[in-house]
Amino acid sequence: MQSPAQLTKILSVAPELSISEPEPGFPVIKVATKSSTATIALQGAQVLTWVPDGHLPVLYVSPRARYEAGVPFRGGIPVCWPWFSSHPDDPSLPQHGFARTRFWDLIHAESGAATAHLTFRLPLDEETRKMFPHDCEVTVHITVGDKLSVALKTKNTGDTPFQITSALHTYLTVGDIDRVQVEGIKECHYIDQLDGTSKFQETPVKIEEETDRIYRSVASVLMRDLGKKRSVFVDKSGSRSTVLWNPWIEKSKTIKDLPDRDYKEFVCIETANAGTDKPTVRPNRTHTLETVIGLRPLA
Repeated sequence: MQSPAQLTKILSVAPELSISEPEPGFPVIKVATKSSTATIALQGAQVLTWVPDGHLPVLYVSPRARYEAGVPFRGGIPVCWPWFSSHPDDPSLPQHGFARTRFWDLIHAESGAATAHLTFRLPLDEETRKMFPHDCEVTVHITVGDKLSVALKTKNTGDTPFQITSALHTYLTVGDIDRVQVEGIKECHYIDQLDGTSKFQETPVKIEEETDRIYRSVASVLMRDLGKKRSVFVDKSGSRSTVLWNPWIEKSKTIKDLPDRDYKEFVCIETANAGTDKPTVRPNRTHTLETVIGLRPLA
């Protein structure tokens, strides 16, 4: 892991960027521009918070989230890579891959008055090669401004093609899940992860029960939040899947780092490659999975 001195040297080029440690050994980069603020953890290259100027936070963070090395952080935008959900062949391997619990290296940072750009690289070693035995370079590029962009790039540096699944597991905060409507995935087929069946979305989505779905869709999504009187858009590229998740009442009681009633305060709308959406990355080619998030007035 990079030392505080190394991080400070990279960040010194921009007064809008700084480093803190909410817990020992858990460095977090703070971004403060004129258009928004954000925090980004070195573990997982994970955006934890994003707050546009003059608005309430857009990302949900569990009050029980643990700032602890090797423990997934509940909230923000975890990076799921190189597989989404359980490993297809070995369920003993980490859920959602290993990228979200490893420390990434900050390799570039720049900032202006209204926008900041940061690039992180995932160190790969013998341990990760045992789980994913392919030659590649993995980076995350984050842009913080009046919109938030996260781009996950996988470059094949070897001689043979490989497949990946992945997700930018975005937790969006809401005023009340009962007053939320998700648009953009109407008339899409989806896999219901709760029972494994294929279904068809005939209407805009309302979350009224435990929800874990992989929609076959390349379209942007709009989340209308009547409780906070705003809409949040989720644009995407490099993705043929949109994952929608909320644990609801009973599942929430089994999640230790989530208060029982906090299912009412968020919905996960994930830009993903999941299910049958398994991009093949050929030698010397790069696959980019990108999500762009921003606010709109409630129409």
